[in-house]
Amino acid sequence: MSRPAPVIEKARLLRKIERERADLAVASEEWLTATTKVDHAWVKIVDMRKYLVVASSAMAIYSIRHPSKLMRWSKRAFSIWGTVRLFRKTFAKD
Repeated sequence: MSRPAPVIEKARLLRKIERERADLAVASEEWLTATTKVDHAWVKIVDMRKYLVVASSAMAIYSIRHPSKLMRWSKRAFSIWGTVRLFRKTFAKD
């Protein structure tokens, strides 16, 4: 068997690279579309960082003074969160 000419081999490799770049461009667009919600949520969290720091400090001080109340409210918060998740899952639009 004869080896392919260098020009033909180079053209084949260039076509392969071009196809891979096109596939990568499509995949990157799909990735950006899929992660849009996460990106928006992250931006909101970063924007609320000041308030979260103040709230966590206040919560820490309050929990030192009233540990039983903190436990009671945390249990209520988790149960409300669980109920909301249950309703969303049950009545989710398909």
